[in-house]
Amino acid sequence: MSFTDEKPRVATKKDLKTNWSCGKPGEYFRCTLCGYKFQISDYWRWQYTNDIPGAGGNPMVCKDCDGTKEEIVLKLKQMKHEFKTKYWWFWHRLV
Repeated sequence: MSFTDEKPRVATKKDLKTNWSCGKPGEYFRCTLCGYKFQISDYWRWQYTNDIPGAGGNPMVCKDCDGTKEEIVLKLKQMKHEFKTKYWWFWHRLV
């Protein structure tokens, strides 16, 4: 079974040593919404959102931030808007 089945998982030692999002082993094994860095035995879930324009793409979420796909996408869009508003000077250099 792959984590892409979108089902809840329990973090393992292997997960903590995996290169997530092109980072060093375990460096980006975090909740996309709150930034919590997962530890062994933590709940986590991967959500496919690449089919939704403006969603930001496939977040991993912790138990506290988990929800329906629509709720997660809404939070991602709110975060993107806040970033573009608050850090406009940095954003225009990224895109």
